[in-house]
Amino acid sequence: MFIAEEFKTIYLNYKIKEIVPFLKKLIPKDKKEVVSILKKHINKEWGHNTISVLAALACSNTKAEYEKLKPGYYSIPVNLIDELFESYVPEWIGESYLFLEGYEYLKILEWNSKGYFNLNETVSAELLASSSKTDDILFTYPVTLKSHIWLLFEHESSIIGSYAERNWKDILKKLSDENKIDRSRLLKATLNAINFSFSKEHNTWFLELFIHLEPTDTEIIRLQEELFLIFHSIQHSLFPGVLKVLNPVLTDNDFNTQDFLQSVGSLMTVPTKNTTNAMLQALEKIVKNNKKYREDVCMLLMPVFLNKDKTLQTKGAKIIAKYGDQNSERLQNELNFYKDSILSDAQTLLNEFFKKNIAPEIKEQQEYTKDLWYISQPVFPIETIEDFIFLASQIFNNNETYHFDLFLDGIVRFNDEFTEEHFFQLEPAFKAAVKRKETLGLHHLLATFLVNYALLKQKNTSKILQDARLAFPVLENWCEKKTPFIFKAYHQLLLGIFELLKQNKKLPVLSVPDHTPCWISASKLVDKLKIYQQYNEQPIPFDLQIALLRVEKKNLREAEQYAKEDLNEDYFNLLKPVFDENYFKEQYEKEYLDGSFHWDFGYRKIYKWNATEEIPQLLVSIENKKELAEDASFLDYLFNSYHGVYDRDLIHILYTAPYFSGSVVAKKYNENLSNADYQYDIKGNIAFLDAWMKLNIPFQSIHYLFLSSGLFNKDKTFSGMAFEVLINKAVSEDFNIQKLGILMGEKINFGWAPVRRFIDGVSGVINLITSHNQALEKLLISILSAIKKPVFNLKKLLELYYELLNQNQSKVDESLLDLFQEWKKENNLKKIIHQINNQ
Repeated sequence: MFIAEEFKTIYLNYKIKEIVPFLKKLIPKDKKEVVSILKKHINKEWGHNTISVLAALACSNTKAEYEKLKPGYYSIPVNLIDELFESYVPEWIGESYLFLEGYEYLKILEWNSKGYFNLNETVSAELLASSSKTDDILFTYPVTLKSHIWLLFEHESSIIGSYAERNWKDILKKLSDENKIDRSRLLKATLNAINFSFSKEHNTWFLELFIHLEPTDTEIIRLQEELFLIFHSIQHSLFPGVLKVLNPVLTDNDFNTQDFLQSVGSLMTVPTKNTTNAMLQALEKIVKNNKKYREDVCMLLMPVFLNKDKTLQTKGAKIIAKYGDQNSERLQNELNFYKDSILSDAQTLLNEFFKKNIAPEIKEQQEYTKDLWYISQPVFPIETIEDFIFLASQIFNNNETYHFDLFLDGIVRFNDEFTEEHFFQLEPAFKAAVKRKETLGLHHLLATFLVNYALLKQKNTSKILQDARLAFPVLENWCEKKTPFIFKAYHQLLLGIFELLKQNKKLPVLSVPDHTPCWISASKLVDKLKIYQQYNEQPIPFDLQIALLRVEKKNLREAEQYAKEDLNEDYFNLLKPVFDENYFKEQYEKEYLDGSFHWDFGYRKIYKWNATEEIPQLLVSIENKKELAEDASFLDYLFNSYHGVYDRDLIHILYTAPYFSGSVVAKKYNENLSNADYQYDIKGNIAFLDAWMKLNIPFQSIHYLFLSSGLFNKDKTFSGMAFEVLINKAVSEDFNIQKLGILMGEKINFGWAPVRRFIDGVSGVINLITSHNQALEKLLISILSAIKKPVFNLKKLLELYYELLNQNQSKVDESLLDLFQEWKKENNLKKIIHQINNQ
């Protein structure tokens, strides 16, 4: 207690002169007591000051304990440290950068020279790297140039930073030039540092340092093995720099060409153009000088033909054509392997290498069998209470959307069979529901429904349901004034089902899909209506309407005949929206039915700090009513629900009215994809596009707009899926590829998206099959026709069009001739347009 009181007195009265004498006399037991006091009071009743930080330093048993107690910003006066170190130095002090960083490098070396501690190597490197006065510190203590400076190459530090008086590239070069450090060791250490798995920034910096040191050809030859090792790095951005360093010695007699070729064996598959270009230059220089390696080099550069860049392929083909042996079976066989991916200009250069010594013929038209994006599976009703209990526990886990429907069907089916034991087994579902009390949308509505149902049915209300009673509203009161209409519609559906449950009526829920992802067979809907007819019951309005909207347009004539035979006139008339193709056309505006919404290009202001940026955007125009009639239909609720719908519910809404999804797609597009620079919810966009494709129904205008944004997207996963969709749909009769192309061309023309993103994606799908090449040619014609002025990377589009013309053995489309005549005025387009016109 005496120690504790004395320390508190010193701290609270800030007796700075007494703190070091006090700390010197402490034994280990006393130090633990001081640490306990600091832990109890610091950052609570007390704040840190010099006394508390010095006490933490002297009393902490480990580095970790000290660093937890010490504030990161506080440095203890040097005179107090000197006074303390005269009699006591913590064992761990040489390993604590957090403590030592507060003092000058030279002061730390002074303490080190007095034997107070031994510096950790990593700490030494960082202290030297971050020191601001390099001219003063390098020569004061021999240990700096003898040891510490070499640690900069072995431990990751702030050496890559540049400050007012410190640039380590210049410092190290000066030391080398003045023979203050061993130049050979410096060059080797610089390259070795790249192989220490430091950060990308560090690796780049060390390579830049090596170049900055201006190594001679002799030095490069001596270090060629170290340079070759860098080619095994996962950091591809280093490769062009290393190739540039090696370029002057590639033909030197002492250059190890064989080891070099083995080291760069995989570089031709690296996707970056800089690396491939540098490789082609290096390989050409080697084969030009040494016939011995010509075939090996030609084999090595073959993967260039997997790259869809026309310039790179042509460069590679020229090397093979000039230096390769046309009679080599090895080269011929390898070229045949890449034949389908070789672009037309490169093919022309390589004609003599193909076995028949003729230009590769266009592939015969292959019979194309369209692969379904998704194969629909039957949806079976829940057959037992046990299965229902399991489903209920999973219903909030964002599984298949039809689980929501199966749950409603199951709860009606087993309503009069549930026992108290069953409600006990349903508690995991109740707990899952309670976790949704702070959510919005369908999850909250379903949780409210489940809680209200359990409170209605369970005789002895469980603790979890007592808590839930307070967390959720009565089902009837779930809607609020601002609740989106679509959720009000779902609320009406659940109210209707809740009434069935209260009346204990065992009628089938009509809107439950019978095959995935959301479809209802017309004949099976007739079967369910027969049950309603048998009991003279009317369906729940929105249950019936959702069911009608989910009926798949297959075998409708047979189903209509079946309904006429088994349903009376009143019940048959309920199916009129299914069998009358004009039924909805008479009630709703055209764009909501066929997705032909109007959209406009414009600009969006983005505020960044003190600057304002305007970016191109394309927004869909869609209007919502603020009020609906009491007898409004489900589609009225859907079509007027643009605002306030949550992304996680959009797929469920999409699957409620699959043939009329235009307004849902428009919402998703406007919120996430209206511009190419700031695009949100990539995972959601991927899931939404996949959900749409699973429906396997014709695209509407709005769907082409959504897809076009995917084809231009900078996210490779989303872009990749969009191109999968394009390939899947490109040759379908119900897919208008010209419409998609014109829309994409308009976006390019307005500057909405860079051409490069589309080029990178489409280059990977050329030559999959002849019919796809022909479809892609149509796409390119439509894109080019909508571009009214030269845009950045237009040359790349034209090169792609030229390649498709060659592959398809087509002539230039006449609709483009006037545009080409105008574009020929641009110097960078003259050559490619000349090639196209002479195809």
